[in-house]
Amino acid sequence: MFRYWEAVRGEMSAPPRDWLDLQKIRSLVPFLFMIERTPSRGYAWRLAGTKVCELWGMELTGMPALAQGDRFERETVARLLDSVVDEHQPFVLRFRLNSAKGMTVAAELVGTPLRARNNGATYVFGVVMPFREANWPRHDQVTTFELSAARSIWTEPVPGARDITPGPSIRANLPQAFQIINGGRSGN
Repeated sequence: MFRYWEAVRGEMSAPPRDWLDLQKIRSLVPFLFMIERTPSRGYAWRLAGTKVCELWGMELTGMPALAQGDRFERETVARLLDSVVDEHQPFVLRFRLNSAKGMTVAAELVGTPLRARNNGATYVFGVVMPFREANWPRHDQVTTFELSAARSIWTEPVPGARDITPGPSIRANLPQAFQIINGGRSGN
């Protein structure tokens, strides 16, 4: 997912949402998510793929994002989410999710910046991959979130790229790659 995001963003600090082609990463779609900053400067799941919801044992859309941790975990995650939204700095987390019925699963989360369609806001777009299949018992939910590692992924800043807000028409104005024209010369 990170390599795909890097290719899409090019020299920009964050690609526009419209530039994503989920067909190119279709095997990851159930593991993808989008997190948005709330007006209270907290974070909520804007979208969560089916495997992300299964991992947490509940529908996540609209819920506070990664809020099951202790104060240290919540503050660390909030700082990393802030760095994605404010500075377009991606990050990676490794953590354990513990369920109400005593089950545990470890996972990794990669968060990258993604520009909203119209309002210029930046979302956290990423993937959550469990290290093994989470076979929670039915109606079991995540109760705690424990960080085991957290780090920013350094990306080279591009001067002025943060201020560029391309519209969907930029891709439309690019020259077509190739066009096949029927006909040609015969008898050569």
